[in-house]
Amino acid sequence: MSIPGFSPFPEIPQRSTPEADFDAKMYALFQHFATTHRNELLAFIEFLETNSVVIGAALNGTTIGLSDPAAAKFTTLEADSIGGAAVQANATDASDGKLLAVGAGGILATNPPNLADPAQLDVPAGLYSIAASDGWPFDGALLQLRRNAGRGVQIAARGSSSAPNASSEILVRTSGNSFGGWAQLIHAENLLGTVSQSGGTPTGAVIERGSNANGEYVRFADGTQICCSGDWSEDVTTAQGALYRSAAPKIWTFPASFYSSSGLVGHVGATGNSQTHWGVVRTTSPSDAQITIFSHSQYTDRTVRATAIGRWF
Repeated sequence: MSIPGFSPFPEIPQRSTPEADFDAKMYALFQHFATTHRNELLAFIEFLETNSVVIGAALNGTTIGLSDPAAAKFTTLEADSIGGAAVQANATDASDGKLLAVGAGGILATNPPNLADPAQLDVPAGLYSIAASDGWPFDGALLQLRRNAGRGVQIAARGSSSAPNASSEILVRTSGNSFGGWAQLIHAENLLGTVSQSGGTPTGAVIERGSNANGEYVRFADGTQICCSGDWSEDVTTAQGALYRSAAPKIWTFPASFYSSSGLVGHVGATGNSQTHWGVVRTTSPSDAQITIFSHSQYTDRTVRATAIGRWF
């Protein structure tokens, strides 16, 4: 590449004062440098062309940019490998200020590194594989969000290829001087399902609903249960003082048993004219109730349904 010469100097752009004064002074300074020190300037240009180790050449064996880069433009960084103290040494290297290698910390890795100790506090941030055999809640994946040594957030997740959403489970826990217990995250796929508990702590879905020949029931994670019967008819023709009642109490077996009859309450609703009949519920058992229908006159085929509210644990 030949050393360029200088083209004629252009006219000074005309701007208003004080910009025009500044332009004139800078223009004069450049003319002085380019004319009086022309040889030194051309020699410096030749030095850059001959000794450059960045543009169009190599820097420590690594090509930076293009062989003939466009003006003021770098387009590519080419290297067989990047290593050294500035790069993460392995998947769990948590040193500050290091470049993250692909796959390190589980990022973009097909098989993230295994984390075998659930009690370990000072775990670098990243994605890990976990196994129930090591003491984790299940076989799955763990996302470690590390704030600083000894403190962080862990999010564990698992799913199933056959039912990826319905069987998914996500747990989260945080650490101070030690990790707290796992808390399950509720989402659309596990909001409804089978409720369960351990020592009074919910461990399953939030709401469970079911039905059978005895009626319908709904259970909530806090222990509340509501049972509803289907409709049935009774003759209210047996004299009871100045009133009439059904001949014998109706035994309603609950569609789902309660934990205890203590605190269990019931209600009978009339599906027809409520002015002709009403009922009472006797809750003496966690599995069934006795229901009697009353009226001020003799009636047949009085239709009712019952409700019971209590606890399933």
